[in-house]
Amino acid sequence: MKTILISLLLAFTLTSVFGQPDDKVAKTPALNNDWRSGFINITEFNGGIGLADTQSEFSKQYFGITNVTGYQFSRNIKAGVGIGFQVHNGGAFFPLFLDARYSFSAQEFVPFFAAAGGLALSFRDLANKSRIFINPSVGMKWVAANKTGISFSTGLIIMSGESYRTSFVNFKLGVELKGK
Repeated sequence: MKTILISLLLAFTLTSVFGQPDDKVAKTPALNNDWRSGFINITEFNGGIGLADTQSEFSKQYFGITNVTGYQFSRNIKAGVGIGFQVHNGGAFFPLFLDARYSFSAQEFVPFFAAAGGLALSFRDLANKSRIFINPSVGMKWVAANKTGISFSTGLIIMSGESYRTSFVNFKLGVELKGK
């Protein structure tokens, strides 16, 4: 009887040890911190190439910088509020937007979906030149160090105004920093 109990205990222990999924255990402390909830700050350099009508004002290309301050709610979900500065052919915009991201479970390289949307304000003519925009994108984040990630994403940004619509294929290169 003693041999059977020891054999069952050994079998249970081995199945518990070898039954753990590898992708649920962080391989480094940096990954462990990346999965934790907490405040985040994402700064991204971005640019875009106009699609369809590129002869209109603000429609040929743009480049800029944005900053999102937010919170990581779980290993997979982040959301925040962003501000930025974009230079277009014909003028500049100051985007104010909401940003949400869903990261897939991964280790050092983390694929993600992102969606941003809000207002692109033109202080040259606030009432007539400002636009609303949406920007879905897909990307990859590299967990570079403890509480630091480097991301690259590409997407489609659509901007709409009073009687016009512009769209761009955009690219973003960013740095994500986490608080305590």
